[in-house]
Amino acid sequence: TTLRHWRTTHGLSLEDISALTGMSVSELSRVERGHRSLAPLSKVSVARRLGVPVRRLFPPDNQELAHAE
Repeated sequence: TTLRHWRTTHGLSLEDISALTGMSVSELSRVERGHRSLAPLSKVSVARRLGVPVRRLFPPDNQELAHAE
């Protein structure tokens, strides 16, 4: 996923991201593997805590695009 790519590019572990965001390692792992999706506000919160634009970590999904139109 984009989150995993960003994390590994920056040399961070799941534990590092967990400490920065307050999310559990297992939850982050499920998000990265596509087994869990985050609510839009959770995506914004994670991105803000990491200092990254939301779209860099989470590409828009079809539901979010439908609500934006």
